[in-house]
Amino acid sequence: MTTSLNFFKQYHSAVIKALGEDAKKVNAKVGSIFADKWADSAGNFNSNTEFAQSFENYLKNQLEFAKDVKINCDDRNYSLDIKGCAICHGNEILRKEGIPTACPIVQAAKYAAVKKIGRNVVTKGVEKPGIVGECTIKFEFE
Repeated sequence: MTTSLNFFKQYHSAVIKALGEDAKKVNAKVGSIFADKWADSAGNFNSNTEFAQSFENYLKNQLEFAKDVKINCDDRNYSLDIKGCAICHGNEILRKEGIPTACPIVQAAKYAAVKKIGRNVVTKGVEKPGIVGECTIKFEFE
């Protein structure tokens, strides 16, 4: 069976529309569920680099929401570079219809850092430098 990007983008946008005002809350919950699934089996980390490598591996090889994910994490900054994201295509449908978008990966990344390295995370922004499906999610540790 082949996975259909067309189905996934239609499904994502339809679910966000169906949730209406609850979309933001449910999106955050979905992100925390993704992070919990990884965190429950990830073990402990001796450095931010180990954390980043483990979480990156989970996003790329288990969650498989994008063709490529690269995580950079030092003592102050934390970012995800994403290419080929299926979620972005659904968000593009929402954006064109004037409906707020929803990305559970932002919440998953924040929650993963809080849970596994005990650092509070502030979202610094999401840059979309290229085609639909490419973004850089930037965070800063408090």
